[in-house]
Amino acid sequence: MLSRSLPLALLVSTLIAESASAQPYREWQHHGSIWLLTTPEGADLPTGSIVRDFPVLLRLNREFFDFSKVAPEGADLRFSTASGRPLAFQIEQWDPANGRGTVWVRVPEIAGNARQEVQIHWGKAGAAPESNGSAVFSADNGFVSVLHMDEALKDELGVITPKDQGTTPGPGMIGLARRFAKGEGISGGDHVNGYPHGDNPFTAEAWFRSDSADAYVLYYGRYATRLNGNTGVGNEVGISIGSPPSLGWASDGPGGARGATIPRMGQWFHVAASYENGMSRIFVNGKLDGESKHNAAMSVVKDVCMDIGGMRNGNYRFTGDIDEVRISNVARSNDWMKLAFENQKDNQTLAGPIVQPGNEFAVAPAQALVEEGSSVTFNAKAGGALKLYWLTEAPLEVGVAAADQFSFTLKAPRVTATTSTVLRLRAVFAEGEKTITIPVTIREHIPEPTVKVSAPPTWNGRDSITVKASVSLREGPPVEGTPPTRITWSVAGGAVLKAVAGDTLTLNRSQYTGKLRITATAGNGGDESHDTAEIIVTEPATDPWVERTPAADEQPEDNQFYARDDRGEGTLHYNGKLDQPANSVFLKLYADDKLLTTVTQKPADDGRYALTTKLKPGLIKYHVEFGTISDGRETVLRTVSNLICGDAYIIDGQSNAEATGPNNGPALDPETPLSSWIRSYGNQHEGSVRGGWTNAVRTRIWGQPDYGSAQIGTWGMVLARNLVEKHRIPVCIINSAYGGTPIYLHQRNPDNHFDTSGEFYQSPYKIYGGLLTRVTAARLTHAIRGIFWHQGENDQGSGAPTGDYNWKSYQQYFVDMAAAWKEDFPNVRHYYIYQIWPSGCSMGGTPAGDMLLESQRTLPDLFSNMRIMSTLGIISKSSGRGLCHFDEAGYAQIADLMQPVVEQDNYGLDRTRILTAPNLRRAYFTTAKNDEVALEFDQPMIWKDEFKAWLELDRTAAPITSGKATDNTITVQLSAPVSAKSIGYINGAHWDGMPDKLLYGTNGIAALAFSAVNIESAK
Repeated sequence: MLSRSLPLALLVSTLIAESASAQPYREWQHHGSIWLLTTPEGADLPTGSIVRDFPVLLRLNREFFDFSKVAPEGADLRFSTASGRPLAFQIEQWDPANGRGTVWVRVPEIAGNARQEVQIHWGKAGAAPESNGSAVFSADNGFVSVLHMDEALKDELGVITPKDQGTTPGPGMIGLARRFAKGEGISGGDHVNGYPHGDNPFTAEAWFRSDSADAYVLYYGRYATRLNGNTGVGNEVGISIGSPPSLGWASDGPGGARGATIPRMGQWFHVAASYENGMSRIFVNGKLDGESKHNAAMSVVKDVCMDIGGMRNGNYRFTGDIDEVRISNVARSNDWMKLAFENQKDNQTLAGPIVQPGNEFAVAPAQALVEEGSSVTFNAKAGGALKLYWLTEAPLEVGVAAADQFSFTLKAPRVTATTSTVLRLRAVFAEGEKTITIPVTIREHIPEPTVKVSAPPTWNGRDSITVKASVSLREGPPVEGTPPTRITWSVAGGAVLKAVAGDTLTLNRSQYTGKLRITATAGNGGDESHDTAEIIVTEPATDPWVERTPAADEQPEDNQFYARDDRGEGTLHYNGKLDQPANSVFLKLYADDKLLTTVTQKPADDGRYALTTKLKPGLIKYHVEFGTISDGRETVLRTVSNLICGDAYIIDGQSNAEATGPNNGPALDPETPLSSWIRSYGNQHEGSVRGGWTNAVRTRIWGQPDYGSAQIGTWGMVLARNLVEKHRIPVCIINSAYGGTPIYLHQRNPDNHFDTSGEFYQSPYKIYGGLLTRVTAARLTHAIRGIFWHQGENDQGSGAPTGDYNWKSYQQYFVDMAAAWKEDFPNVRHYYIYQIWPSGCSMGGTPAGDMLLESQRTLPDLFSNMRIMSTLGIISKSSGRGLCHFDEAGYAQIADLMQPVVEQDNYGLDRTRILTAPNLRRAYFTTAKNDEVALEFDQPMIWKDEFKAWLELDRTAAPITSGKATDNTITVQLSAPVSAKSIGYINGAHWDGMPDKLLYGTNGIAALAFSAVNIESAK
């Protein structure tokens, strides 16, 4: 591409590297020219556009600038226009040792589709430094705050005084940046004055390189406080990374815009939020990426807080790097934003190098042969060049690989066969562009691995087995420089407990009967190899009870709950060491104050003893007396009272499992005759042992010191009361649910199962660690019969560490969590899970939200011991679209729906009855014309014509004319043939929350919602 030519006289003047320059820098020894290009081969601004008072970034490097001839810290560095007019500048970074410098120069005017000279001067002994950030970034060119995010961490305009909250300096997009870990950020202050306020225009911008999604990059404002009163318009400016990755800014009002660009983790992006006259815009990498219009959308107060990496005085969740944070009191133009990005990005297009003398244009070597994984350096001569670009092609990354460098090191990627490519040096000269093409051959050199999986064909799911991966190299033995082969494993089809050690996968236990698919992936940096083996798992009909080993000094506590084992008995241990000698020790067990049994034992020589006695479950209050016998005389040393024996369960999840509503106060719920037969241990809200053993409560009073103690929630209490009343067996429930938590915050620390460190909503291990701490202290680890799980409202969108929609990782998180449960609570027999309310807490209403319910619906396919219940059919005053928390009647139904299932598993209720929610097993067309669909469930169904309301084909209303139910199958007739590929039931965006048009089984239970289920072709 030819660009506009420069007058010859002007060209000659620019090529004289040390020519005398115009006033006032005649006394400087060295002078040079740097050209700003807004032509198509440069930053490419349109003809006629003008950008004024723009801070131009100049990157100096040793290839075209001799740092040894400059005063320390660049003190004698100066810049001017071609006519000699001095230009304000700021040195952000000066690093002679590594041969680089970063300088901002304020240029009065930059025209579109033009070339413009900036002169640089150096070499003046005794010159005083003139670097001045506030002259480059000033109120008179629209800036309010500018932070280069370097070690100094200062606002160049002094409006804020940033306070570091744990971040560290590191390599940035421009010079240094700040590195953020979770919980670290930068506070600009809680009372910042001088920022854009009211409905006035602004621009807020930053460079960022994020390691994870779901975090704020930049924020200022005052939440829920508006300059114009309670109008509901925007009161804050927050630029955030969504999850799955997206970009946008929001205002807690109509101001804000969403971008179309998807930011990639680990890659630098420039983002800017702007607003003016009701128009909200977001720019991503210099381009307008989204906008919205709403008159008078903003009303930011004058006194605001400001945060980087978080929002609203904290909540620092950003992880990664942030650089060049700027706030302006003008809405920057499209041309300004494009110029900023083109100038600041890697391989920038606006400013060239200092023009070098001469006119030779050549590259050495002229061609190259390089082995994969190795590198070769090319050196160029380009006298008179205004701009340089090195360009690469496949198999390297296609495009500009470097700019303004007179040497380039090509690092050869991995290839599967010897490959030819080219490297190009494109230079912009006064008379136009010139290009040199260098042929490059990349020789295949490093052999790739091939993996083969060896696994036994069958497994009983109980004895540990090993699966091995054997690796060979396709092209023969390794050569020097061959990277080590890395093997990763995946297990699909069912839930297992596993351990990975390099080429060996150990399967320790299965919670599933059926076919497992074991895949090993091997790679050493090139093409990966995969192999899969299948194992048929057949679990035993029953498992032996795993006995808990008591501690050497374990003794009962007042109010303790003992859980029955598989023989229907609880075991009380009384262990310790005598302080004084005795002939024997005794343990007397009383049932309702009647002596039931006495156990005696002669102490060991060191005074140690270990006594046990069995407790029968039932509405029986036990107490024990421990003492010694010496010379035929009994002495009671300790009495422990109010002991009971029954069944122990866990409730886990988020707020609808916590279930402390619909109110907690003004007084505690009154005790009932059953209260003393329902126990809990520790503090649910803290995940601690504080409070110990006591009668369980639905909830305590919020804000009181004992809040959380022995809380089991509303439906937990209903379920416990029903079971106690009906079966006359006490119940213990440990509730570890925590409101507003996605499933990834319920995981176990593999290195410390009891980890309770960190904060809720931040540590992924705190909830699990608190649960295990409580259950262990309660001595119930080997006594848990079942675990109830109601959770998922906070997983309908995104935010998981995967950076994708949460539904995609939900099942794996559950499988991992259940594996931890089974390891730490080895006798747990059953998992009872609930499918959440569609668009629960109004967090869904999207395909991702519906797919979360689909992930829950299909979870039982991975387990042999899981029962699932719908919440769709719950009828209460709180029912409705987007329901968040149930009322008392709704929570009671959550208990009532699952109670018969629990009774089947634990209390002898007839197991031939189907008492779970109907679950779709398959969908298929019954005719080749695709005008009739059959839905096959796991139990008998009923049909009414109004049930068709919530069935969809490819997420649009299904054109159903009629339907019928025959045993487990519902068949619906369509008004015409369709090409749909999937069927769904209950779209969270459309369902009205009412139960009258739901699908039901003949057992009267509402069917589970399903989404995007493949419709099989007619056979």
